[in-house]
Amino acid sequence: MKTLAKFLFSLSLLAGLTACDDDAPTTGEIVLDIEKYMYVQSISIYTELGNKIYENREYLYEGGRLSIPLNPGNYRISTYGYSDCTFQIQAGHTTRIDYDQHGNGVVTYD
Repeated sequence: MKTLAKFLFSLSLLAGLTACDDDAPTTGEIVLDIEKYMYVQSISIYTELGNKIYENREYLYEGGRLSIPLNPGNYRISTYGYSDCTFQIQAGHTTRIDYDQHGNGVVTYD
């Protein structure tokens, strides 16, 4: 019985070690693209519980792009003067928000 227990314990350790992949991504990325005739004064990102986790007060002008790494989860982005937009981050994937000339965010996932 002890031999069986040792064998099963060794097998579980082996399974645990082979299941862990150190190269697996743990974060995702949000990419914001600003269209023509638009500039953004400030950007804030909030968790689904309403906690502010990111703020950028630098101006982004037409053709600007901002890329931010985030942990997986659900978020809301608030851009000054434009509509709020909700999005989801998945590990190892990129979420893109393209703002059109009316300030509406269009979310796409890769």
